[in-house]
Amino acid sequence: MYNGNEKRGKVSFCFFLIGANDADGIMVRDRKLGELADIRICTGSPGKTRRQDFPVRWLGCADFLKNNMIALDPREYTGFPDPACLIRSGDIVVKRIAPTFVNYIDEIDGEVFAGNNLIVITPGEEVYSRYVAMLLNEGIRSLAESDSVGAVMKSVNRTSLENIRIPCIPYEKQKLVGDLWYYGIELEKKKDRLAELETIKNNHRIKEYVETYGGNQNG
Repeated sequence: MYNGNEKRGKVSFCFFLIGANDADGIMVRDRKLGELADIRICTGSPGKTRRQDFPVRWLGCADFLKNNMIALDPREYTGFPDPACLIRSGDIVVKRIAPTFVNYIDEIDGEVFAGNNLIVITPGEEVYSRYVAMLLNEGIRSLAESDSVGAVMKSVNRTSLENIRIPCIPYEKQKLVGDLWYYGIELEKKKDRLAELETIKNNHRIKEYVETYGGNQNG
C-alpha cells in the first residue's frame, strides 16, 4: 500500500484501488499535497500563551486516538489561541511526533483548537478530504521514519508533508474510495462497541446469578 524512495520529502502513497491509469486508460496525474491543501503546524501551548478573559477549548496530542477517535472532551483554557489552529469539519489532524495514524474530523462542536505538536491539514476543493486522510493514514508512519533516520523520536516536518504526492483520480472516484475507508472504520467501531455491550450484559447476568444462587447456598 505504501511506496517511497530514499530521498526525504519525496514520499508518495498508493492504494490498492489506484493505478497509474484510470478505468478509461487515461494517465492519472499526481500533485504535491502542499498544492492541494493548507498545512498548519501548531506550536502554541495553552499554558504558555498570553491570557484572555474568556476560556477557549483545546485538544492535545493525547486526545487523538486511532480510528478517528477523540479520547476526551476538549479542555478549557484562558490561553489566547492561534486562529490557524482552529479545527474544522473535514480537517485532518496529524501528530507531528511519532505519528502512526491520522484523524479525520467528520464533525466538531463549536470552536476547538489544536494544541502543541499537532498538524492541521485542510484539503482544498480539488481533493476529497476523506480520500486524502486515507492516503495519509496508510503512509504517515513510514513518512516519519524516512524523515527521522537515526533519531530516537520519529517525527514529520512541513516540507515532507507538502511534498507528498497525491494521485489526482477523478473526484467521484476519490469520494468512492474515501467513503469506503471512512465507513469501514465506522463499522469496525460499531462492532467493537457491540462487543463491549455484550460483555457488560454477560457480566451483569453472572453477577445476578451469583447474588441469587450463591447467596442462598452461603446462607
